Order: sequence, then structure tokens, then C-alpha cells
Amino acid sequence: MIIGIDLGTTFCCVAYIDDETGQPRIIPNSDGKITTPSVVYFDGKKAIVGEKANELKLTVAHNIFEFVKRDIGKPIEIPPDLYPENATLLTPAPYEVANFKYGAHGISAIILRKLKKDAINYFKKIKKIDKSIKERDIELPAVITVPAYYGEKERQEVKIAGYAAGLNVISIINEPTAAALAYGLMQSQKKKIMVFDLGGGTLDITILEISGPDEARVIASEGHNQLGGMDWDRLIEEYIISQLQNKYQIEISPELGFRIQKLALQAKFELTEKESTTITVPVEDQEIEITLFRERNRNYHADEDAFYFEERSGLLLAQCKAVVERILEKSNLSWDDIDEVLLAGGACRMPMIPKLLNEISRGKVRNDIKGFSPDTAIAIGAALYGFHRGRRKIVDVLSHSIGVKYVEKESYYIEHILRKNQPLPAFAEKRFKAGPNAIVEIYEGESNRPDECSFRGRINLDNREEVYVNVKMFINEEGILKVIAEYPGEQRELEIYNELYRFDERARILREKIQSITID
Repeated sequence: MIIGIDLGTTFCCVAYIDDETGQPRIIPNSDGKITTPSVVYFDGKKAIVGEKANELKLTVAHNIFEFVKRDIGKPIEIPPDLYPENATLLTPAPYEVANFKYGAHGISAIILRKLKKDAINYFKKIKKIDKSIKERDIELPAVITVPAYYGEKERQEVKIAGYAAGLNVISIINEPTAAALAYGLMQSQKKKIMVFDLGGGTLDITILEISGPDEARVIASEGHNQLGGMDWDRLIEEYIISQLQNKYQIEISPELGFRIQKLALQAKFELTEKESTTITVPVEDQEIEITLFRERNRNYHADEDAFYFEERSGLLLAQCKAVVERILEKSNLSWDDIDEVLLAGGACRMPMIPKLLNEISRGKVRNDIKGFSPDTAIAIGAALYGFHRGRRKIVDVLSHSIGVKYVEKESYYIEHILRKNQPLPAFAEKRFKAGPNAIVEIYEGESNRPDECSFRGRINLDNREEVYVNVKMFINEEGILKVIAEYPGEQRELEIYNELYRFDERARILREKIQSITID
């Protein structure tokens, strides 16, 4: 039994394919819900995950972790010998609990172990797994989804998180690709679609060509790792806080701050369904009512300080539009080439999102697709990928450019060899002049500056004199990068693996830690 996991910034979802009917099924959590909040309370010995952890935010001041997905790929600490030109991008994210630095992937492992536990209990209930088997004794096969713009470091850490949680991660696939597979299950025609995946913390846009349920070819991907539903929540939070502070002179305590956060999320959901909503904020011995509007309407007699959700979202919507325009430009496509726009991710439920996309695409957004839900599509697509593994043809693209560092006029630059959005597998080569005892350093990223890219590895040439070096790069569908440096009479090779193939000692220590805690 292979499960598909949508490991979201704000919510997670788990699915599987019924081996008797071939139909997708959502696995409910221990609360009977189809999604689990990506919130963790963790004291080093016990972890509470989901809605119970969400409720604890109102009473517990410490050890609450949320939105950790935005920190995946950040180092736990910066080693003192790290290249100084890399330091500007690296903001440590230790997530330290009980004197152990778990990192964002460690907290993600706790979430994944909770999802695994709920899946096993569900399979026991429907008699797919023997009731006597303990959760820790099963390495449940899983396909986990990630944003398409994730580089190999981020994918590696998600794989480590799955390993630490006790999952057998058979594949890491891109979220928009998973959504397209779920949609393709209902299609028989060849179509070029844009998947607009706006989740709780990230925006991911991918253009794919699908040919029914068995084939998908990715054309291009773009994204924004700091743009998601939580940013719309903050617009509401900031307004509520300003009203309480300026109009009522109320001091915002941590407990009140968490309550406002919850009310803001509730208000966003209500403004999705209604044109206005009134929230009640309990403060000491009073209850303060604040009314919010979805959009400006002549029938509303509100003051100038009123909250109009869509107007206040102007900058966020402009950022969404910019990513859409960038992917079309980089893929050399226009809206005439796109057959449909497919919405994925819970934040796409806000009416302003399909409205924006319909305006710029001239009405190509697909709404109310029978059997397709933005909340569950990605998990279902991941489950489908695992179920049909080997039979389903997926052609993906390189998520980031890869190149080598060179020096010019005493400054360092990156010369890209493999380019972002090249179909996988990919190959390219370039010729460089190298001084004596040269080192070929490999970086991943779109910038031509090393401090804005991720270091991947190096090859020591050991050449005694100046030579011309031919650098060849190969990367396969699984993300294994092979670099060959050839110069007269010599050849040096380097293989850079992602974590789909091996784990280091720290990953094994993390697994021991995660497996020793109590999960609720």
C-alpha cells in the first residue's frame, strides 16, 4: 500500500489508491478530518500535531512550531569554514528543542510521523494491515510532494524527514505535477494546462502537457517561496491588531495574538463564501466586533478605514500575476497556447484568485471540476504516481540552473551550463580556461553571483599549468548530477547525489530522535 502525502505549509493531506477499484481515497486523520494542520507542539519527548496543537497556541507560549516548510533547505547552523560568499543567503533555522537542533526538516519529520500513524490506524480499521503490527515496525511506502521550484537541498531534506518519520520514500514529485495527474485521471484528450498552485505558504506555477491519465510532460515551472495563503491571513491580522491598538488602546499579548491569528483564518474562510463577515474578539471583560468586507460595494456604508479584502490584497495579487507572466515569457508561450488553467492549493478558494486568473487568461480557469478538489488533488496525484509507478510516463524539468564558478577582474561569477526548465534527463558542456591547480566548483541557482546560489560540490584538477577544461554535466530524472572535467591527458569526475540514495550519520541520529518521541 503506497500513500501519497501533500506536505503543506499550513495543512497536510494523505491519500491512497484502492487496489480493488483503482479509485483514489483520502485517509482521514485521528479527528476524522481530511486535512491536518501543519502545527506542532513539541517538548522533546512528546509531540502533538494538528488541530490539538493549534488549540494549544492559546495557552502555551513556547514549543509551538508552524509554517516550517518555508525554512526547508536552511542550515541548522553555519559552519565556520563555509565559503564566505555563500553566507549572505544562509539564515540558520535550528528549531532547537531540549538541546537538540532538529531543523525545519526535523519538525517536518514529526508531522510526517503523525500522518504515517494516522494512515496505519486507518488501514488497520479497514483491515488492510494486521492490527497487531506496531506503527514503528512498518516502513510505509510513500510519495511526498514538494514545490516545483525546490532545489536538490530542499528535496534532500524532505527525503530525510520521511526517512526519520519511518517512511519508505519511493519518490519525491512536484506538487503541480501531482495536481495535473489527479486532473488527468478524468481526461482523455491531449491538453496544455497551467497549474496554479497557491498553498498556505508557497506559490507554484507549472505548465504541463497531459495526455490522459498516463502521461504528463512538464514544460516549465516557476514559483515564489514566500507567497501563500498565510500572507492573506496576515493582512486581516494586521488590520484587527491596528483596530484594537488604535481604536481601543488594547495591548496585544501573545495569547491574544494567537487568538487573532485564528480569527483571521476564520474570517478569510468566511469572506470566501460571503461578501462580509463580523468577527468577535474577546478582550478581558468586553467583546469587540470588527466587520470585514470582501470588496468595495456601493451598498456598504462603511467608513474610509474599512477593511476591503481584495483591495488590501493588491500587492499580493500583483506578485501572483508577475510569476504567471514570468513563466509564460520564459517558456515562450502565450495564453493562446494554454488550453486550461487548473487551480490547486486551498488558497485558490479565495474568489479573488480565479477572478485575477480569468482576467489575464481570458476565461481559461476551470472551476467546479467534478471529483477535483484543490485541498486533496495533490495528495491524490502523489498516490496515483506511486500506484502507477513504472507505468506512468512523467517528463519533468530541471528546477534550477547549474553552473561553475569562475573569476573575472578579481570578482567571482557563475557560468551556467545546465539551464532551468531543461527537460530531464539533461546534458550540456562548456569550455573554460583554467590556471594552475584549478578547482571546478559547482553551484545551483539562477543568479550569476555565487553568494546568491547554492554550492553543490567541487573537482580538484591538479593541473600544473594553464589549460583549457571542457566541463560536461549530466543530470538524470532522479536528480543525480554527474560532472566531468576534461583537459589534455586527464579526466576528473564527480557524482552529486540527492538524498534519494543515501543518508549521512546526522540523518540516522535524527531518525532515532523522531522514533523515540510520543506522537499524538
